[in-house]
Amino acid sequence: MTRLRHATLYGAVLGLALMIGADRAFALEPGDFGQTLSGAYIGAPIAAPAPPGLYAALEMFDGPSGKGFGQDLGTTVSVPLWIPTFFWSSGYHILGANLAMELEVPFYQTAAYPSSGATLGGNGSGPPFGATIWFDTIANTRITPFLLEWSLGNGWFAAPGLTLIVPDGSRYNGTLNPDYFTAEPRFSVAYLSKDWHLTANFLYDINTRSAGHTGTYQIVANLPPFPPLAGIGNGYTSGQEAFLDVAATYQWGKWEIGPVAAFKWQTTSDTPGGGFSCAALALALPAGLGCGRAANTSVGGLIGYNFGLVDVQVYATDSVYTKDDYGGWGIFGRFTFLLWAPEAPTKPMMSK
Repeated sequence: MTRLRHATLYGAVLGLALMIGADRAFALEPGDFGQTLSGAYIGAPIAAPAPPGLYAALEMFDGPSGKGFGQDLGTTVSVPLWIPTFFWSSGYHILGANLAMELEVPFYQTAAYPSSGATLGGNGSGPPFGATIWFDTIANTRITPFLLEWSLGNGWFAAPGLTLIVPDGSRYNGTLNPDYFTAEPRFSVAYLSKDWHLTANFLYDINTRSAGHTGTYQIVANLPPFPPLAGIGNGYTSGQEAFLDVAATYQWGKWEIGPVAAFKWQTTSDTPGGGFSCAALALALPAGLGCGRAANTSVGGLIGYNFGLVDVQVYATDSVYTKDDYGGWGIFGRFTFLLWAPEAPTKPMMSK
C-alpha cells in the first residue's frame, strides 16, 4: 500500500470513524419495529469529510433484555443486530461541501417473550406474548443519496443529508419489519482536535402509511375476540420520531474514551388504519397496547482503538427514562476500514 493509501486510511479512521444508520431494535410501535435504532450514530464524526474512497463498516448491536414500558408493558425483547455498510466519499464538491453517499443492508433476530413474573394471555402468536417468539429478519435497506460535509474551520464541521428507507426486507406473516417508506432528514455537527472529538448526530423519521402487510396488529385483529379490528393495519401510520446521539471522547495516542448519550422522542401521534381512532384502539386492544408516544433517554460510555487498518469502537448505554418503548442496556461494536482509494485525491478535503 502506498504512503497515500496509508494517509487516506488514517484520515478515514480519524475523520469518519463510521457513518452507519442501524435499524430496528427498541423502537417498537404497537404493530412493528421502527426504522431507526437510537444510539447507532454515537461517536461517529459524520460531519467531517473523509478522503476520497470507498469504505466499509460493520456495526453489531445487542439488546440482551429490553424491558417494555407503557404500551409495551409486560413484554421483553432480545435483539442481536448486524449492519454491513458501504460509504463513498466522492471528493466532488457542491457549494464547497464534500459529497458523500451510503448504503446499508441490516439484518437482525428478535426474541419477544413475557417479562419476568408477568401473567399474560395469548397463544404466542402476537401481543400479549404468551411464549417466546423468534423473528429472523432481513431489515429494510437504508440509502443515503447525499450527505454534504462542510469544513467550517478551527476543527468544526457540519453536514446536512437525507436517508431514504425502502421497505424491501422480510415479508412473512406477523413480521415486525416495517412495510412502509421512511424519509429521514439528518444533520450532523463535529468538533475534532488533537485531544477531543465532540459529535452530535440528529435524525428525523417521517413515515408513510402501512399497506397492512406487517405487524402484530394484523395478528391481533384476526384473533378472537378482535375480528372487528380487521383492517386496522392497512393505512396505519407510525408517528414521526426524532433521534439525537452525542459523544465527547478524549483522544490519546491510538485510544479514545468518553461519555455518550442517546435521545429518542416521538413528536406526533400514530394514526390507526381502517377508520379507527387511537381512543377506539385503546378500548379494543389488550391492556398495554395503543397508539402511545415512544420516548427513551440512554447514557453510557465509549472506548475505541485505531489499529491502523481497522478502527474499532465499543460502547454501551443504559436507559434512564423510557415511555411507551423498550428500555435497557444496549451494547454496540463498530469496525471501519478502507476498501478502495484513488492514488491521488481529486482536491484537498480539508484545509488548515
